[in-house]
Amino acid sequence: MKPAVFFPYGLSNFPQVVSEYIYVDKTSYIELLETMRERFLVYLRPRRFGKSLFVSLLEHYYDINRKADFQKLFANYYIGKNPTSKANSYRILLFNFSAIDTRTEESTYQDFLNSIITHIEGFCLKYKVLSERQEREIFIQKTPEMVLRKFFEYYLQSSVKEPIYLLIDEYDHFTNEILARSIQEFKETVSLNGYVRKFYEAIKNATQQGIVDRFFITGVSPITMDSLTSGFNIVKHLTHHKNFEAMMGFSEAEVRELLNLVLNDKSREDQIMQDLRDYYNGYRFYPLSEQNIYNSDMVLYFLDHFKHEQTYPRQMLDPNIAPDYGKLKQMFQVANLQANLQVLEEVLEKGSVESEQIYQFHFEKDFGKKEFVNFLFYLGNLTIKETLPSGFISFKVPNKVIGDLYWQYYSEILQNYGELKGLQDDTQQALSDMAITGNYEKFFTLIEKLLQNLSNRDYIRFDEKHVKMVFLAYLINANIFLVQSEREVAGGGYVDIELFIRPNNPFTHHQFAIELKYLKKEQEALLAETMQEAKEQILNYYRNDTLLQSKKMLNLLAVVTVKDKVFVEKLTTS
Repeated sequence: MKPAVFFPYGLSNFPQVVSEYIYVDKTSYIELLETMRERFLVYLRPRRFGKSLFVSLLEHYYDINRKADFQKLFANYYIGKNPTSKANSYRILLFNFSAIDTRTEESTYQDFLNSIITHIEGFCLKYKVLSERQEREIFIQKTPEMVLRKFFEYYLQSSVKEPIYLLIDEYDHFTNEILARSIQEFKETVSLNGYVRKFYEAIKNATQQGIVDRFFITGVSPITMDSLTSGFNIVKHLTHHKNFEAMMGFSEAEVRELLNLVLNDKSREDQIMQDLRDYYNGYRFYPLSEQNIYNSDMVLYFLDHFKHEQTYPRQMLDPNIAPDYGKLKQMFQVANLQANLQVLEEVLEKGSVESEQIYQFHFEKDFGKKEFVNFLFYLGNLTIKETLPSGFISFKVPNKVIGDLYWQYYSEILQNYGELKGLQDDTQQALSDMAITGNYEKFFTLIEKLLQNLSNRDYIRFDEKHVKMVFLAYLINANIFLVQSEREVAGGGYVDIELFIRPNNPFTHHQFAIELKYLKKEQEALLAETMQEAKEQILNYYRNDTLLQSKKMLNLLAVVTVKDKVFVEKLTTS
């Protein structure tokens, strides 16, 4: 029997993780970070990529109060066998801005101030280098900037010799929420006289005085940092640095090693790894990257479930982090909603969108398509597909989990345009019946109802691709089938839509392969001819493709949409 394996799903306390759980060793990056001449570093990654755990690693490695724990914490890892000269040589000042109350402008400011005070109180309690009078003077200051400046002033006056290593986790979590709510409020917060800018100016001043010798800042987007401009122009971004691409998140080899810790039937390894690639992999942060990075939290969520019953979780997207990625809808409200929705349609229709890659945002300019595409990239909703000869980047949806969220949002948009409340619930039930009984008429009737409720102006640009997007939006959002689009089959050609059993579904049900055609109203006389063409195509795909032939309870459907009417014929495979 294999020994029990525990994965640190949702945990970010380094001592707890290394004492009780499996830890993927990232400690070699401490040595690599110290080789950088720059001491003031910023590293950006999407949510749930292990940023907080890495900050906790740095905290416990450099903390002067943790010398006695060094062997206990690090002996089994690279840095324990290859310690640097700076180990346990700093006092650590740690800020975490992931829990700021951003409901209103007033609550945001007050909670940011309270957070600064709370973290400095923790520092004072831990190291006891300031007098009670000095601490009282610090905590009666009225602004975040003055709290920090007074703290640094008294620290400089103290007799201690050790400098401060300043760590900031999720530096932009609350400012990104402000940005989604109001660009104007965001600009005021980080502008010349904004309280966030003043806070970072105080840190910059402390580095110039030698009080803060190093800092490491994590977050998601460079927008807040860029908006500080000269107020905080001392940072080095490691975000796009090739040598640090896998510092957070998991590599392919790391995921395979973790899977094998709990996988009983080794014959399943390749198929499970392929499913994990489809759902959680695909992130590239360096334009010429040669590897994809997995979202570590999603992988640990999967493995934590898989180890018990050797089965997939029913929901491949961790429901505990779904709200983080569910903010996609909120992100589209930034600046120009209609222009941003055109980006959404381009991504869903073509599978990618081309843009110049931005390393710095300038808010004195308009927030246009280029800025929005890059914003989605930093948030983890798009990733690098390839570098084009023009120098532009082709951005794509990183994996199926994020792709499903795009389609979910798109189905909401269609429903709003069609003014049909409750259509998603109806299609969910119709698709459930379709899987169980094979009866597809109810689903196509609902899609027809949606098409008929879209205004005529929406049909000006409608073609087969746009109708297909309507179908895909509701098929994917229902989360019943594994939905594939445009899969290339043997003998040539691409199947428009395939509805297979999801890898996390232990039951067998009806499956479908669909050939979709579209005709405008004035082309209705071509219906019979077009239907025959669709039938011949789907049959030809089936006869030449072993994957389709292997599917049990497979239904072949030829579908022709004439403006807002849907015609369906089922074919036999004999």
